[in-house]
Amino acid sequence: MVTDFFPPGATTVPQLRQAAKAWAAANKAISPKQAEQIISAFIRDPSPMKKCMGGILLGYLPTQRRLLSPSLYDEWLEHTEGWAAIDAICYGNFTAEEILGNFAAWKTLIKRLTHSKNINKRRAAIVLLTKPVQQSDDRRLSQLAFEVIGGLKSEKSILITKAISWLLRSLTKLHPDKVTEYLHSQKDQLPKIAVRETLNKLKHGKKAGRTP
Repeated sequence: MVTDFFPPGATTVPQLRQAAKAWAAANKAISPKQAEQIISAFIRDPSPMKKCMGGILLGYLPTQRRLLSPSLYDEWLEHTEGWAAIDAICYGNFTAEEILGNFAAWKTLIKRLTHSKNINKRRAAIVLLTKPVQQSDDRRLSQLAFEVIGGLKSEKSILITKAISWLLRSLTKLHPDKVTEYLHSQKDQLPKIAVRETLNKLKHGKKAGRTP
């Protein structure tokens, strides 16, 4: 099977990273299609650890990843549930440069996820932007981020409210003035946890305030 290199008995993320890194180094020449098939096989597996492995492997195959269609994420997210599985696939596996290089397709995907009936996909719409907005001050990324937050700010589930806080805090790195203005204008509509953690990030450099 394509996933036979999964370490038997693996129970920790470091174990998965070690195996994924070694396999990717030995298989640098695989095609984007082969990479898609292997990653998809992991993500579709019922095992949470194998789903995580799919996301980790995605991070170790940058050449192939750049040639995969963003729409694949929509299909992969059909097989994920909960913050750990979503974040393993959607956080940190690509760069702002990659998104901006195919921005129309990424924007279409993220907007579709934002309006999905599936709460896991709605969280993914937020998480997909959390690292790119820290890597580039391109207005397209920040505008899309604020648009996504605006579309989901009324939700009460912690799966969404904590993700909104995460994205706002990520935006403070390159857009502190915009975030400050946004918080003041939207503070009554935003999740309280997002307002509190982001204000602390702006003031203290971290989401929790300093203790006396």
